[in-house]
Amino acid sequence: MATEDHDWEEVRAAEVIACDGRLARARVPAEWHEEGAPVGGVRTDEQVEEAIQRLFDLLPSSEFRPDLEKLVRESYGPGRDYGEAFARILTALAGRYGLVLLDPLDARLKQLSAPLYAEAARRAPEIAAALDARSRELEAAGYHAQVHTSPDSFPLFIHGEDGARRALTRTAGGRYASKGSAEEWTAEELAVMSEREPERFSPNVTLRAVVQDYLLPTIAYFGGAAEIAYFAQTAEVYRVLARPATPILHRASLTVVERRTGRTLERYGLRLEDFFAGLDAVIARVVEEHLGADVARRLDETDATIARSLDGLREDLSAFDPTLGDALSTGRRKIEHQLEGLRTRFHRAQMSRDRAVFRQLERAATALYPEKALQERHLNITSLIARHGRYTIEWLHDAIDIGTVEHQIIYL
Repeated sequence: MATEDHDWEEVRAAEVIACDGRLARARVPAEWHEEGAPVGGVRTDEQVEEAIQRLFDLLPSSEFRPDLEKLVRESYGPGRDYGEAFARILTALAGRYGLVLLDPLDARLKQLSAPLYAEAARRAPEIAAALDARSRELEAAGYHAQVHTSPDSFPLFIHGEDGARRALTRTAGGRYASKGSAEEWTAEELAVMSEREPERFSPNVTLRAVVQDYLLPTIAYFGGAAEIAYFAQTAEVYRVLARPATPILHRASLTVVERRTGRTLERYGLRLEDFFAGLDAVIARVVEEHLGADVARRLDETDATIARSLDGLREDLSAFDPTLGDALSTGRRKIEHQLEGLRTRFHRAQMSRDRAVFRQLERAATALYPEKALQERHLNITSLIARHGRYTIEWLHDAIDIGTVEHQIIYL
């Protein structure tokens, strides 16, 4: 689990499709988290009840709600660490498939990782130089380096007494220090410290996968696009530390189409990809192909007629005086802009008349492509379980095809 991560904003909220079809959020208090501290150690208090109540005020009532509410309340009850709460709910939902969860904050795992921490610390200059060189190679080849590298970086964070993690950087004197701290160490001193007190350290993003594979017999690593991109740089850390590189595979990527949304897609001949251009583009298509097809044809005919007339006029004017032909080009752009604006106003007017259709398309856009991103970037699993029960997990599990890297469409 990513309990060592410090991005609190990413995990303090759950986003769901609310009863009114809009994307909505339930959040826990921001002040639970100390800046720089790992999110897995955040502890809930009584205020979590307010966030849970907010979540279930947003979700629709159904026969599945009591079971879901019991699961969420038992998992995220007051006094529970965030890492444990997440582990409880995920185990309840997917444990029967053999899922095993490990918490990197566990002191026992830290002890097992200590030898690799120490080796990475000793070879910090070599690792940093290799990563920096690889980043430059990627950028020269036209790729984007996922991690900002520096020849002075250190592969481990050090944790202060407050639990906050701090990056270490090599100073002009060749020692390592964290920003704003007067304390400095050599690479060897940090190696000894990390071997004796590994709980004071955590790997940065370029070392994290290497630690994981050091601890576990890893057959393959399934990751998203951004996670996989890290390995273009991380491969250098494997090489420097003489560790076998992990085979990388793309994880499944799914969009779930619920029945109501499916009916909307079928009625208007739409696909998921149509929503990538935004709701306005979908509205334009539905208006022109279904709701106002006659007017749309007249607009098309008008566009074509004006274009032909202007083409002929331009030829005549250019033959008479080339500057007049150029002047017509400027006027033509203004005419085309006015016609396009008129078409857009037609789309809006048609939607004002057909409010029910507008709501159907708006709901579909939110359900399929919330805030112009895939569902997996926004929707919490409770959004689906509240509507379909825990069967959702079985349907998703059975639908996954690990033999493809294509985005899959799943109909519930």
